[in-house]
Amino acid sequence: MPQLRSTLDRYESTWRRWLPRVLCLAAVLLMPWIVTLGLTVQGHFGKRNLSNAWVWLDVLEAAALLLLAALVARRHRSTSPIASATAVLLGMDAFFDLWSAHRGQAFEIAELMAYCAELPSAALLAVLSWYSLDWAAAHRG
Repeated sequence: MPQLRSTLDRYESTWRRWLPRVLCLAAVLLMPWIVTLGLTVQGHFGKRNLSNAWVWLDVLEAAALLLLAALVARRHRSTSPIASATAVLLGMDAFFDLWSAHRGQAFEIAELMAYCAELPSAALLAVLSWYSLDWAAAHRG
């Protein structure tokens, strides 16, 4: 872990400039998916229905990614818990997508999303959460 910390320290100005942009892009890319999910609810939107949960989970993920982008850009002390919570949301999304997808194309899409997007993003945010713990300690002075 000391080697990871020194590498992140060395390139902090670079990744702190680019990571908020990447997080914002990820949130924006979620928007068409949220609209697609919302349209598949087919008249059940607002009623007690499991389909609504998927829509709101993705809305929560997008909001968390946007908040995290703002926190990283400011090196804010709340970055660590928000990054951790967002990582949990992404991991939970991957788990339930894989668990609930039917065989065939739906499961293959769930696998693709989980293994290529959600889980790697969750791992990245877990590292960010660990790294940014020092930002909170620096504010205590």
